[in-house]
Parts: sequence; structure tokens; C-alpha cells
Amino acid sequence: MTSRRLFIWSLLTSGLLSACALPPTRVGEGVAQHLGEEQAGFDVSARFSLQYTPPMAEAKSFTGQLQWQHNLSGDRLFFADPLGQGVAELWRPAQGMVSLVMADGSRREAADADLLLGDLLGAPLPLVEMSSWIRALPGDGALVEPDAQGRPRRMRESGWLLTYQYADEAALPSRLDASLDGVVKLRLAFERWEALP
Repeated sequence: MTSRRLFIWSLLTSGLLSACALPPTRVGEGVAQHLGEEQAGFDVSARFSLQYTPPMAEAKSFTGQLQWQHNLSGDRLFFADPLGQGVAELWRPAQGMVSLVMADGSRREAADADLLLGDLLGAPLPLVEMSSWIRALPGDGALVEPDAQGRPRRMRESGWLLTYQYADEAALPSRLDASLDGVVKLRLAFERWEALP
């Protein structure tokens, strides 16, 4: 295990996630329209927990806080421990290299945001798809089960099973549980949503 991973794991506390094994159903009418323009930007704050159980290896669990800004200029993700102490910041511009800056000042760059995100968290997460998933926006090939208001309640896309909860009549989810074959389990509890131009 690298010293960088030890540093991160020492800041993030353990947390277990529940898996959802219910199959998705067919796409319902109006599901993709519940948020309007899919390219709209956002600034979101969330508490997260992540469990990764790679084959033939020890399971790892983490909890922490995330602030994510997304718009046409790119993505900026700030990770903190459960007490709010900064751990790392990832910046993916619309064009150019992706950078990851750690709390100790060390910096890495790569062409692939998923590579750096995986290096930070120790688990494969698709950043570009996640920017749509956290807003409950299904892609063309997604299987979606809507709730009574037409919002995605359960969705399967790119091998991931995504389950959403909403606060009352809100268009944006209050919680997302995402699972990839039981190997990666991610829970996001959203605390604040703000639209960005």
C-alpha cells in the first residue's frame, strides 16, 4: 500500500453500505425530463461512504464529505474527512490535463479523470457518468423505474445499479445508493444543491 493511500485511509473513517439487488424495470415516460436541461451546472455538497471489495483482496471502507462543482468549464471535486478537514481536490477542465492535489501539497496530473479518482479513493468510479447520475439523469441505454412523480427511483446503467430517494416533491435526489456488481458500493447523502450557469 502506498503512503498516499495510507494518508487518505487514515483521514477517512470506515463505513459499511447496504446493497440493493432489485432489478430495474423499463423506462417510464417523462423520466429524463424531470430536471429540464441536462447540461445545467451544479454545485453540490454531500456526505459520502464508499466500500470497495476487490477480488482476492481486503475490503476497504471510507466515509467523508464531498463538494462538487460541475459546469461547461469542467469539474472541481473537493474531498474532506468526516470532520471537514480537506483531503484532496480534483480538477477536470473541459480541455486539458486533469489534476489531483493532496492535502500535503503533492500533485499528480493525468489525461483520465477516472484514473486519478480511482487512485485517490482506491475504487473505480466513472466521473463523467456520475455527473449525470447524481442528478438522476439516465443515459440512452439506461433501464429506469420511475416513482409516482416521474423521477427515477431505480436505474441500471453501464453495469451500475442506482437507487434514489427524494425529499417530498423535490426534483433532485436527497440520496443516491450506487452499486457495481457488489464490488463497489457508494452512498451519497446530499446536503445542498445549487444551480450553476
